[in-house]
Amino acid sequence: MRKGYIVSIICAYIGLMLGFWHCEGNPKLQVSYSTDIDPIFSTKDCKICHTADISPHLDLTTYQGLMRGSDNGPVVIPGDADNSLLFLKVAYDNPPIGLRMPMGRAPLTQSQIRLLEDWINQGAKNN
Repeated sequence: MRKGYIVSIICAYIGLMLGFWHCEGNPKLQVSYSTDIDPIFSTKDCKICHTADISPHLDLTTYQGLMRGSDNGPVVIPGDADNSLLFLKVAYDNPPIGLRMPMGRAPLTQSQIRLLEDWINQGAKNN
């Protein structure tokens, strides 16, 4: 009886630790702009409004447009997701400037937000 109890506690502890690891993201995995981040902008219809032709504020159709920023300045600060406006606008209901994005559409999933956060914190590389 005691052996089964100890095994149950150990399994619960391992499961809990794996859950925390998953929630925090995995900074050891390299996030790719082309395979992880750009597809988020496409699937969430961000590129419908945020193009060079339609929006003079932010162009999400290219890496260069994204890194150029908006009328509010840079939207991505490589290595610092917590101060990157792009991250703040998709991760929080009340971002410091404007409205949560994507406006009028379903919010990004937690895994998409985590990917964006990890990509920015890894240096926001064009990879």
